Amino acid sequence: MPQLLEISHVTKRGSSLAAAVPKKVAKLMSLNEGDFLGFYEEDGKIIVRGVK
Repeated sequence: MPQLLEISHVTKRGSSLAAAVPKKVAKLMSLNEGDFLGFYEEDGKIIVRGVK
């Protein structure tokens, strides 16, 4: 089983849901403010990748 890195709280933003990317995770993914995230489904799992 993969190692749990952090937990983020889901909030409502307008008509959408939002979750903050924890600083530790953003650093591991080399994310900066304004970057985009892609969400992929693979074998019943959700994969999150930075899209630059």
